[in-house]
Amino acid sequence: MLTVMLTTAVEAQTKQWKIALHVDPNVSWLKPDDRNITAGDNKLKFGFGLAIDKMFTDNYAIGTGFNVINTGGQLSYFVSKPNDKGIESISKVTRSYNLQYLEVPVTLKLRTNEIGYITYWAQIGLGLGVNIKAKSDDEIQYYLTSDTTTTIENDWLVNATEESIEDEDISDEIGIFRASLIAAGGIEYNLSGDASIVAGISYNNAFTDILRKQGVSNFSEGGDINPANYTANQFDLKGISNFVSL
Repeated sequence: MLTVMLTTAVEAQTKQWKIALHVDPNVSWLKPDDRNITAGDNKLKFGFGLAIDKMFTDNYAIGTGFNVINTGGQLSYFVSKPNDKGIESISKVTRSYNLQYLEVPVTLKLRTNEIGYITYWAQIGLGLGVNIKAKSDDEIQYYLTSDTTTTIENDWLVNATEESIEDEDISDEIGIFRASLIAAGGIEYNLSGDASIVAGISYNNAFTDILRKQGVSNFSEGGDINPANYTANQFDLKGISNFVSL
């Protein structure tokens, strides 16, 4: 699996530009930043966009453009919310995130001289993304409820019921901005003249928390849920979005 880009060079007086369309399949995941959150499966996604390189010499360029990124991952955590009968519950949510961002990268790109028909390149820089879509598929298990009369000690997960929710809009639970470090490398094969095919691999590592929601601490680990009045210690969910595109 390779990122494939068709490039063309445009000469304007002494300034040279390289413009490329690209399609990028990726493997994405969410990295939790709290012991009460459990990471789940990685997701296969894709992205596309336009890359623009401003060439200062044959070997150095500033890269920018825009990327439409589809990313996601899976997390499991506990929340306090009404169940399907309107009764307040402590619930375990296993959520698969389907997120889309519009990203503008700014990178430094280094290129070798052409060897045969091949040029090797590497780039590093930053990306600033804006969330434009946030959906989820949820598997919910309702456990401790306000009408539970069972004495709850160590084994508090009683009277569980389940619910599945697909394609739920979670825009208000996702931060609007995503900042990331971008590192990439690959090869460029000259077809003829100014036309080339570029293939590479890119690592996109976010360093901003993207989640905007609260969970409750796991009772079995911290004893934070009080069975006398069904209140729980809440915490802010924290997670980082990463992906490798090919």
